[in-house]
Amino acid sequence: MRRRRDLTLARITATALLLLAGTSLPLDAQQTGEPPAVLSLPASVRQASMAGAGAALIGDAGSVFSNPAGLATIKVLSIEGSFQYYPDNTLQGSASAALRVGPFNLGGGGSYIVFNDSARTASNLMWVGSAVYRYGLIAIGASGKYVSSEDTTGRISRAVTTDAGIAIAVFDIAALGFSVQNIGENRISGDPLVLPTRYRLGFMMNFTDPQTTARLLGTIETIWTQDQERRTIFGFEVGAIVSGVGIVGRIGYGGQPTASHQAKTTYGGGILLGRLGLDYAYQRRSGLGGEVHRVGIRWTP
Repeated sequence: MRRRRDLTLARITATALLLLAGTSLPLDAQQTGEPPAVLSLPASVRQASMAGAGAALIGDAGSVFSNPAGLATIKVLSIEGSFQYYPDNTLQGSASAALRVGPFNLGGGGSYIVFNDSARTASNLMWVGSAVYRYGLIAIGASGKYVSSEDTTGRISRAVTTDAGIAIAVFDIAALGFSVQNIGENRISGDPLVLPTRYRLGFMMNFTDPQTTARLLGTIETIWTQDQERRTIFGFEVGAIVSGVGIVGRIGYGGQPTASHQAKTTYGGGILLGRLGLDYAYQRRSGLGGEVHRVGIRWTP
């Protein structure tokens, strides 16, 4: 009886989200200036290898950067880290973690970018803290987010904002995720930062039972960003696991953030050693020029 009630509630919520996606989403008044790069460059290697899709990729600590409600399916603990070296000598490092506490999941993460000596910006920093509550198939989450940008003179502009999200996880089979990022901007110091509001609606499907040998996952996501055109991205993950050891390949395709100059197609893969995952993502070019190689590690005991 409870399972039937949860499925009914999930259908109602999914219908509401799909209706919302079909309407013209309201965006805040136009902002001037350039958003900090840390808001658009991927912080999760797995998501980066699927063109940035992440609203419905649940169960990883990296969900704090795309949809906080995606943390809800973490049963005990999840830790994730990544590193990117860009061709223009820019460096980016990210880390995130989440754990289960009773009916809640708590998570946090950060991403730090150090630009090259010729850039107008010296560094970007982002911290995120998330809390999620799950009831049956439905999870609701919210995040507090701190963003700072330092210019070459040492002046730092700081602001805080919030994210919110919902996820409907139908066991290990499928998930629907919706998130709103950068809801408002509260300046702490320095110049006002441009934090464009972003809406993300994604759907993920496991075409095979993830508890068996074969792995085949697909995701589709549509993103509405303030003052930018709507874009849709697709991602696929395929592989095999035997006795806890396996390999997966990933590919993504779709529109990238305006003026980022990032290639529409991304590639990647991963090696799975029990609960440990080693990830890799490749993109032919990015907003920071040339080819980008990303490496990451995920651990979910």
